[in-house]
Amino acid sequence: MGAEDDGKGFHIFKITEHSRKIPLQHPCRSDYFSFLFVTGGEACLKVNLMDHTIKKNSFLVISPNDLRQFQQISRDFSFIGIGATRDFIVETGIHKKNIDAFDFFSSQTTPLLKLEDEDTKVILSLFDVLCKKSDEKGSGSFYDQIIHFSFSAFIFEIASLFRKVNIVHTKITRKEDLVIRFLKLLPLHFKEERSLGFYANLLFVTPKYLTQTIKEITGKTAGEFIDEMVIMEAKALLNDLSASIRQVAEELNFSDQFFFSKFFKKHVQLNPSQYRRSL
Repeated sequence: MGAEDDGKGFHIFKITEHSRKIPLQHPCRSDYFSFLFVTGGEACLKVNLMDHTIKKNSFLVISPNDLRQFQQISRDFSFIGIGATRDFIVETGIHKKNIDAFDFFSSQTTPLLKLEDEDTKVILSLFDVLCKKSDEKGSGSFYDQIIHFSFSAFIFEIASLFRKVNIVHTKITRKEDLVIRFLKLLPLHFKEERSLGFYANLLFVTPKYLTQTIKEITGKTAGEFIDEMVIMEAKALLNDLSASIRQVAEELNFSDQFFFSKFFKKHVQLNPSQYRRSL
């Protein structure tokens, strides 16, 4: 999912209903922020362990290293997007201008918007400017400055929309907040820590209360979420054929390749080698 980087940490990518470059069924990650605007159709997208249905006029922000996986798409699904590295964003000076504009990057909920028609026109016009300037690939005077200012305008417009619809400050219950905080911690620690007690300690609750709350709110146990996170990461690592299965097992801190293969097959019904052959 993406396009060639222009070498400056910024690029535009598009998926139309006629292109099928979307990595269905296989988790992947990137080292840049992705800003996606759905222009048609519908898709089910899992970001880390959160499922999102994105439809026409949906806008989604995915942070660097988040695991993402398209699980289902309609035949007419299409989107446009912007990829930007952390270094590029720093170069634009956005943090210095108004750090509050990035509230939605650290929001407790995944930044997802359903845009109204008028807002859609504004976002598309900003996309259009960035597309045209990106195509120039450094030609003309002040190219970098124009890209930076255009991208900044795009970010501030998005920040304004998030505030307008109160996504960042949506009221949630204490139990919902606990589940969200658990799901935010999990991608940070799951490679080294897979015990419920570890997460309960970080969240200042008992393991019993944490697992009861997660089950009540989501219908899944904490253990199921932990296992699912490990499997998503394992699939993403196995997609890189240059890494051996032993190296993948070590990356995920399994005691050895045998236990990793046994764990993987239990959840995927294929062992790691069979999964690779199915790619």
